[in-house]
Amino acid sequence: MTQNIDSLLRAYYTNLSEKYKQIADYILKTEHFNQSLTIQEFAADCGVSTATISRFAKMLTFANFQALKMALLAKQATPTDNPLFHEISNNDDYLTMADKIFASNTNALKATRSLLTEAQLRQAVDYINQAKHLSLFGLGASGIVAQDGYHKFLRIAIPTVYSQDYHLQLMQATQLTEQDCALIISHSGQNKDALEIARILKERHVPLIVITSFGNSTLAKLGDVTLLSISEETNYRAEALHALIAQISIVDSLFMMVAVNNGPQTEQSFKAIRTEIDRTRQK
Repeated sequence: MTQNIDSLLRAYYTNLSEKYKQIADYILKTEHFNQSLTIQEFAADCGVSTATISRFAKMLTFANFQALKMALLAKQATPTDNPLFHEISNNDDYLTMADKIFASNTNALKATRSLLTEAQLRQAVDYINQAKHLSLFGLGASGIVAQDGYHKFLRIAIPTVYSQDYHLQLMQATQLTEQDCALIISHSGQNKDALEIARILKERHVPLIVITSFGNSTLAKLGDVTLLSISEETNYRAEALHALIAQISIVDSLFMMVAVNNGPQTEQSFKAIRTEIDRTRQK
């Protein structure tokens, strides 16, 4: 499945250089691209050099212009009359509001799915599978995602750690080594506390999986694997709730991939946990 180029551009757009924004703006406003399009023609249309186009493609994680071109050609197969997010009006009845929220959440998940690649997911799962310890990090709303991931990953055989307190997270980071794995979540990728944790992890050569909504944020660049969630917001979703839902789904996917990959061990762990939980229930 080709990555959705418009969603990918929006994830990177905020911190793009002026030249790169020029290319992004051209792509976002153009609905159809010719199959015979060459890099020279595309560069001329965007008003930049072919070298800039090549660098732009690689910045977006495409191998070359041909890979970028495939994503451009896929735009014409994507319906454009269905808005990604539905703005809520005070004239809407409550059921209409609910319909818009459900539709927006569904679209956010589809857009986030289009940003994932097989190679990224495989590398992330490999890092987790090979780790002696898995440590999760997240602050504020991102802490909700990290805690949800902690609740899930406790069910696998790999020892998993998470703390809500920032100072404890710093201590947690200093205890990890290159034989472990860290998963850090930050919507903006620019939170100074999250970046400090990432700095410690990089100094200790800990394999780092990053989940963020901004592809060229400082944190995204530090990740050994960076998984992007949708970044657009609406008037009534200022706390990036779309991203929150998408990020929880990414973590859930990673958990299931690891669990399936380690079937017998996971099954044994599941049974042990279920046995102890069942003991706490009244009969």
